Amino acid sequence: MILRIYLRETLNLLSLLDRYKAYLIRMKAKGLNPFKDQPRRTSLHYTEAVGHFHLYAWLNAAIGRQCVTSPEFPTGNGKVDIHIRCNGKKGIIEVKSFVDMPETRKGKEQAAAYARSLNLNSVTLALFVPVDDEAVLAKLSGEHQSDGVTVTVVAIGWT
Repeated sequence: MILRIYLRETLNLLSLLDRYKAYLIRMKAKGLNPFKDQPRRTSLHYTEAVGHFHLYAWLNAAIGRQCVTSPEFPTGNGKVDIHIRCNGKKGIIEVKSFVDMPETRKGKEQAAAYARSLNLNSVTLALFVPVDDEAVLAKLSGEHQSDGVTVTVVAIGWT
């Protein structure tokens, strides 16, 4: 299963994040919530760092033996959060917390610009959304083009 993420021309980060979402669903089914008691903003939404570090830890556990996963600490500088390298292929995951649609559009453009600066033609945006409704998550997910860069948004529910 892990090998499939790098058998293509580019890393299949969509499949990897789908596995992460399935992991969160299995945890919830067992009554476990990895985000419980984590820091929240004044809006009561979790801080972006909560999703960033949980996803990073999961990635290390899931692909750490086959791939190099390097975090870029969330400093609000608009740069990518997680770099992944497997068998000479590179991928990047930008981690964002859903605020509203204009902010999500801005995040897509920000991620695309960073991918271009690295001479990559794709980037994956892991968008943490404070809902569990699969219809809402599906509507927020998808592929978008931005000046030659494919931005794949994967909406991840967390409550």
